[in-house]
Amino acid sequence: MTGRAIPPTPGAADDAGEARLSFPVGQLRSRTARGGVLNAVFLGGTQGIVLLQGLIVTVLLGPTAIGLYGIVTVTAMSIVELRRVGIDEAFVQQDSVDQRAEFEAAFSLELAIGIGAALLIALSAPIIALLYGQPELLPLCLAVSYLPIAFALQAPQWIFFRGMEFLRLRLLQASIPVVTFAVTVPLAAAGVGVWALVIGPLAGNLVGIAAAIAISPYRLRFRRDTTAWRRYVRFSSPIFLTSLGMLVMAQGQIALVGIPNGLAWAGFMTVAVMLSRYADRADQIVATTIYPAICAIPGRTAALVELFEKSNRLTLVWTLPFCATLMLFAGDLVNYVLGSEWNLAIPLIIGMALATAVQQIGYNWFSFFRANGRSAPQAVETWVLVFAFLILAVPGFLIFGVWGLVAGRVVASFAMLVVRRSYLGDLLPGVSLTKLAIGAGLPLIAASAVILAMRVLIGPDRSAAWVIAELLLWGLMLVALYWRRERALWAELRGYLAPVAEETA
Repeated sequence: MTGRAIPPTPGAADDAGEARLSFPVGQLRSRTARGGVLNAVFLGGTQGIVLLQGLIVTVLLGPTAIGLYGIVTVTAMSIVELRRVGIDEAFVQQDSVDQRAEFEAAFSLELAIGIGAALLIALSAPIIALLYGQPELLPLCLAVSYLPIAFALQAPQWIFFRGMEFLRLRLLQASIPVVTFAVTVPLAAAGVGVWALVIGPLAGNLVGIAAAIAISPYRLRFRRDTTAWRRYVRFSSPIFLTSLGMLVMAQGQIALVGIPNGLAWAGFMTVAVMLSRYADRADQIVATTIYPAICAIPGRTAALVELFEKSNRLTLVWTLPFCATLMLFAGDLVNYVLGSEWNLAIPLIIGMALATAVQQIGYNWFSFFRANGRSAPQAVETWVLVFAFLILAVPGFLIFGVWGLVAGRVVASFAMLVVRRSYLGDLLPGVSLTKLAIGAGLPLIAASAVILAMRVLIGPDRSAAWVIAELLLWGLMLVALYWRRERALWAELRGYLAPVAEETA
């Protein structure tokens, strides 16, 4: 499907929305807002647990062990992402009369792909071990090869995602990081080493699978439906290319610094990526909340433009300040939390935070295209990022070192943004990424100027107490500035959280 969306017959969108949702389509705005708040509470809490776990084990295990696990997880999770070809989103998008049969067909395809991905991780294990010259990578990679199958067995989550039943969905998902934390941290503290990072997620995923199967309204049974499978594959093929591109990026970043410089540098890049990736958690919260809503109102360009702009204004309030905080306080994080052995990671933390900030501008754009049946644009954007990285960041690192890598990585992110902007003009005319960036960036510039001026006056020797005071001042300024700038949006959001009533979708 290419080109602009075809406006639906009057009433058709409403009928489709009523069929897929567990509430009247007239309540879509308020239900979406409530779902966003619920998702923010659950995902914010669980991701906080994951971040805390990451910081604790980073301190306990050190660069070499984290480097080992970083290589393993980059390999495994990249292949897991390669397996994630959008079958869940295609399931949410479809309007089949027989939802049980549709789910069984989608699950069967997902499980088959998961088994293939698990075998791919297992086959890649000896290659990765040989490439890095680390025999311990072989059993570690084999030990995480179950992950694609584990994620496929959690497919019942799709059912609640499609109906925007976010409470059930998030309760299912929250059990995994909670159990993972409860197992991983004690094992790491007990001296189990890098294997704590393997055993903990295994326990969490087993609990997640059991909970998903227990609460699912449909059984996990195999259904051969070649017609449905072809439909899913048509939608999913470009998403596979997107995942492949991200695999190249993820492996390229860690291999570029890890192979010539050793496991410690692989650990530095792992921590930089781990910290910066939390910037997109707000975007993921909003993207997963609004995707079923986008699918429920196809062809309503004005409503979609409004949804895009407001959702991105909302997420940029978190993503840009988070990245700016990493950039401003990277040195303090290393000095007072991680330890001096992580000093060489500071440029990577700053660079990955800046690159991530650029990529978050209009982040959820792909949701609007996928809901429109167009999954190819994101693949184009991803491969522009990959080629820009290979052309700029790789030679930058070889010639200028870590700061050359950082500069190339940031410029590659801007190239990605150019592609995004060109596609958005077709589907959502009138949307301005520049306007969104300026609106979210002005409060940051003002608050950063105050902090930097204070540092010039105080000098380089700042105590832990002074750093904490700076962080508090930084946070208070951001809250005040963003509250003032987006007060109309906050008021609108509060209105949607009032008792649910019929509204114009």
